[in-house]
Amino acid sequence: MPRSDVLVVGAGPTGLVLALWLTKLGVKLRIIDKTAEPGTTSRALAVHARTLELYRQLDLADLVVARGHKVPAVRLWVKGEPRARVSFEEIGSDLTPYAFLQIFPQDEHERLLIATLEKLGVSVERRTELLGYRDEGSRVVARLRRPDGGEETHEAAYIAGCDGARSTVRRFMGAELQDLRSHERWIVLDMILERPPSGVPEAADETGRVIDAIQYCDPARPTTFVPMPGKRHRWEFMLMPGDDAATITSRDSVYALLKPWNIDPAKSTIERAVVYTFHSALSTKWQRE
Repeated sequence: MPRSDVLVVGAGPTGLVLALWLTKLGVKLRIIDKTAEPGTTSRALAVHARTLELYRQLDLADLVVARGHKVPAVRLWVKGEPRARVSFEEIGSDLTPYAFLQIFPQDEHERLLIATLEKLGVSVERRTELLGYRDEGSRVVARLRRPDGGEETHEAAYIAGCDGARSTVRRFMGAELQDLRSHERWIVLDMILERPPSGVPEAADETGRVIDAIQYCDPARPTTFVPMPGKRHRWEFMLMPGDDAATITSRDSVYALLKPWNIDPAKSTIERAVVYTFHSALSTKWQRE
């Protein structure tokens, strides 16, 4: 029976960072993920200064900083007018050399972590799924489905569940989610623009590139704008009563939402437009002794 010290289930950023950290410590591990390949969309964006402090110990911080976009501030617009600029420049500056908030899209982030892990001789086992496990006190015996459809048994001292919101590990260990009663639907929109959006010159640098994030505090349609590395830009629009979630991601609806920013359809590409429900929930159990 194959054996490891830790079986890491899930190869998103959490699982990959854990695998890197354990490998650096000399821990024998196996990392599996049921998907066929890493994520291909930006999804999560932000890397906090505290994460970069951790990454410095993994020799990753400088790479993330070089490839990402530092957000100097967030601007607040209320009722169509700019009202405040909340600077991130001074936050924690006496404690860390890193920016409070770094934008580094998840697809690029995962590729960097995977490449770093492979240099250490560890590869993610794709299309490999945890079917269940048996806790025997001093060890855990996991049942896995291999890419060929067959099953195998793997013994580990620990299983680490890094498999996201619908975690299989959490379900098997009997943990439930405490509903914190915050559920909102937003359209998450990533755009590739040949030129920066207009209409926000106060948030741009001398080249015209928008560098600050903007939160539009408009009850009619709360909106978030986040500049990303390269030509990527993200908008998030709250779905309002009367919106049709099935059609709001259509090309016509997307450019209607972007009308205030004067986005030229001929000089832009919709990279991703999805309706996402933001849930606020907390696991009732984090470990099983």
